[in-house]
Amino acid sequence: MHRVVVVQDALGPLEPLLPVFARAGFAPPVFRESIAQVVEDARKGDVALIVLPMRLLQGHGRFEFEAMLRDAPAVASIGTAPSADAEAILVGMRAGIGEFLVSPPSPTDLEVALLHLRRKWGATGIRGSLTAVYAPKGGVGATTVAVNTAYALATRRPDARVVLVDLNVGLGDIDTHLNLPHNYDLGDLVRKLDQADADLLHAIVTPFGDGLFALPACDDLEVADQVQADAVTRVLSVCRTSFQHTVVDCEHAFGPRTVAALDAAESIVMVLQSNVAAIRAAKRSLALFRQLDYPTEKIVVVLNREGPGDVLSYADIAKSLGVPVSLRLPNAFQLANEAQTRGVPIAKAAPTAPLSLAFNTLATRVVGEVAVVDRPEAADGKRRGLFGLRRK
Repeated sequence: MHRVVVVQDALGPLEPLLPVFARAGFAPPVFRESIAQVVEDARKGDVALIVLPMRLLQGHGRFEFEAMLRDAPAVASIGTAPSADAEAILVGMRAGIGEFLVSPPSPTDLEVALLHLRRKWGATGIRGSLTAVYAPKGGVGATTVAVNTAYALATRRPDARVVLVDLNVGLGDIDTHLNLPHNYDLGDLVRKLDQADADLLHAIVTPFGDGLFALPACDDLEVADQVQADAVTRVLSVCRTSFQHTVVDCEHAFGPRTVAALDAAESIVMVLQSNVAAIRAAKRSLALFRQLDYPTEKIVVVLNREGPGDVLSYADIAKSLGVPVSLRLPNAFQLANEAQTRGVPIAKAAPTAPLSLAFNTLATRVVGEVAVVDRPEAADGKRRGLFGLRRK
């Protein structure tokens, strides 16, 4: 694990920030009292990140720190101050400080700063999991399932980072579910698709906290025309090499964008409810999945809002579909509605509620029990057809 040195009181109370450092691959921070001690650590070559109060960069301290960074160009640095003082920030920039934070920083602010600096300490690409949440019919709660599954994945391990991607172009809703004001969205990434990499993705995604990040759908219809299947494939590929888990909230329409996401996923969470219209739509989708040659273990059928008043039981639904219902999510409309109104995941509003526990089970199902199916492109020649993608 990487080593971070915190000088004096640069970060304030450390306890809430420890999970953030863990997700970035750092061991618990060590403390130093002076720049001279930090310089000695850097000379030993065992420091990846230094966090120090900007006040220490006054006078001789600044020149000592500058010299250290010149001799150790791989060392990242964060400067902190009680307020965003323009003069102090300028001094820090001249000294080589990479990021600035108001102290004490929130976990989210620290997480964003670490994402921006990750290349400094040699963070390498990963091959994360990808789960597509798909509902063949609208109104069955697919976005709720996507948001809460992503949050469950983010909180199941202290070192996990999860990105939630909204493919509902023009009609996206994950920012509402998470109460996320955002400056950028999927369209901003697609506009620069030829430059798309981990650094650009990290600059665009919006942090929610607890290791969860969001890439909202774009509302600009002019840009929406550029969000085609090849763009979706490229975006999801970058997500997989940047985050441990990617969860995609797919469109209900079975179009090229949706098929590109389903094709890229190791697991497809298909959401339905106990009514005839939803079941008929699910049967049609399962037929299309077979046409695309998806293995049965890739499909996770989730019955949402199950309750004692349902006319059809889950056994009846499984018989009608011809596949088992993998998981039943209990009907907790009031809790789900309250969480959405507050803009928080259900497990954050009520961690021990049966619905929260069910989402934890679903998270385990999609990454811990479903087999990862690798279908090399070389084997795809005989399966082209539907939207230019695979078929038998």
